[in-house]
Amino acid sequence: MNPPLRAPREHGRSLFVPPLSSVDALLAGNRRLLDQHALRTGARRDVLAVAAAYHRAAGEIVPDLRYGDSLIVGGHQPELFHPGVWFKNFVLHKLAQQHRAVGLNLIIDTDTAKPAVMRIPGADRGMLVPYDRSSPEVPYEERHVADEEAFASFPMRAMEVMRQHDFEPILPEFWRRAIGQAQRTPLLGERFVFARRELERRWGVAQREAPMSQVCATPSFARFAWMILHRLADFVTAHNRILDAYRSANRMRSRLHPFPDLASDGDWLEAPFWAWRTGERRRHRLFVNRTTAGLTVRAGNGAWPTLPIERADDFIAAWIELQRLGYKIRSRALTTTMFARLFLADLFVHGIGGGIYDEVTDFIIRDFFQREPPAYLIASATLLLPLPRHADAESGLRRLERRARDLQYKPELFIAPGQADALVAEKRGWIASDCQSRSKRVERFYALRRLNQLLLPYVENAREQTSREIDACRHKKAMHELAAERDWAFCLYPEPLLQKGLKP
Repeated sequence: MNPPLRAPREHGRSLFVPPLSSVDALLAGNRRLLDQHALRTGARRDVLAVAAAYHRAAGEIVPDLRYGDSLIVGGHQPELFHPGVWFKNFVLHKLAQQHRAVGLNLIIDTDTAKPAVMRIPGADRGMLVPYDRSSPEVPYEERHVADEEAFASFPMRAMEVMRQHDFEPILPEFWRRAIGQAQRTPLLGERFVFARRELERRWGVAQREAPMSQVCATPSFARFAWMILHRLADFVTAHNRILDAYRSANRMRSRLHPFPDLASDGDWLEAPFWAWRTGERRRHRLFVNRTTAGLTVRAGNGAWPTLPIERADDFIAAWIELQRLGYKIRSRALTTTMFARLFLADLFVHGIGGGIYDEVTDFIIRDFFQREPPAYLIASATLLLPLPRHADAESGLRRLERRARDLQYKPELFIAPGQADALVAEKRGWIASDCQSRSKRVERFYALRRLNQLLLPYVENAREQTSREIDACRHKKAMHELAAERDWAFCLYPEPLLQKGLKP
C-alpha cells in the first residue's frame, strides 16, 4: 500500500510524484513500453484531428505542433476547479516545451455537471451563490445554460459578497469572456473552458485540447472499446477481483470506493462505459449481452441496435454509425485514463484524485491487457486566497473562553479589594471548609451557587467585554480557516497571484 497522497498546505507549494527530475526517465521508459503498440499511431492521429477541428470551431488558432507528435496528456472536467487542478495545464505546457512534445488537455465533458453554484468567501464564511438554475444530473456535453440572466448577473452578485476583501479577483474578466461565447454555444462547460484558454494564452500557455465526447466517437476509441467488449466477461472478472484486493489492502469498507464493481444481471454484463441517447440528457450504465446475433446493448429503458462483435472493423463501422444516429457511448474515468495512457500519451499527468484511482487501473492493465502499465506523473499545487490571516486566533479564543468560564464560576478572582469583601470571604470560607457528610457537601454546593449569583453583578462589565472579545476572536478564527482553504474556484483569485503561483 502506497503512502497517502496529500496536497501541500502552505501557499505556493507544489506536489510532484515522482519528482519532476524523473520525467526524462519516465518518458524513456514509457516509450519503450508503448511504441510497440500499433494502435497508438491511429489514436494520436484521430485525437489530434479532433483537437484541431475543435479549436477551429471555437474560432481559435490551432496551437502549433512544432515539437512533433510526442504527447504529454492531462485532463479534467470543464468546471470551475481550484488552482491546484489548473496547475496541471501549466505543467503540461512546461513539460511539452522542455521535452519537445505536444501538450494535450482532454476536456472530460462526459462527466456529470456539478451544481451551478460557486462557494465564495464572505465576511467569515463561504457563501453559495448560484450562476444558473439547478439542473438534473446532466453530462457536461449536454449541460446548457438554463438562465442567461442569472448567468450574466453572477459577477455582480459574487462581487457583492466579496466587497469587504482587499483584492481584485479575476472573476469579472473571466466571466465577461464566458458570456461572450453565448452566441457560439449554449454549453456551460464550453463557455468556461474557452474563457480559461483565453487567460492561458495571455499568460503564454497554449496546448491542444479535445473534448472527450468527441474522442469517444473516433475509430481509434471504437477499437479500444471493441478490445474490452469482445472479452467483456474477462474484463468484468479482472475488474471486480482487483477492486476487492485493493479495498482489502487499503482497508476500505465501502463497495463504492475507489469506484463500484461492474454488475451482472443474468446474461447481461455491465461494461465500463456510460450511454444515453441524444435528448435524454441523463447518462445510464451500459449493459451488454453477447448473443449469436452480436452484442445486444441496453442503457436506460430504450432498445439499442445490436453491434457486430466478431470482427473489429465491422464493430468500428457500427460504432461510428451509432454515434451518427444519436446513440452515445462514453468512457468512464477508468476507461478515459486507460485509453489516454495506453494509446495517446507518452506521459499522462494526473491530479491527486486521479493518481489514487489509477493505482487500480495499473493492475487491470496488467491483468486484462497483459502489458506493463506506463508510468504517470501526479502534479498539484496549493494557492491560498489573500484573505486576512489570524494564526493566533484559536489560542486566543481558548484563553478568552477560559476567562469567560472563570468570570461565571470564579468571579471573586476579578473583583478588586474593597468591593464585596464579605461575600468573597464567605465564599473562600466555604471552599476551605471540610465537609465530611453528604448533607454538608450539599449545603456547601447551594451556598457557593448563591454566592456566585451575588458576586456576578460586580463583574458584569468584564463579562460583557469578554463576550465581545470572544465574538471578535471567533470571527478572526473563521476568517483564518477560510484563508487556509485551497479549494476556491480559480476565478476568485487575483491575476498576479495566479500568474506567479501557477508556474511549475
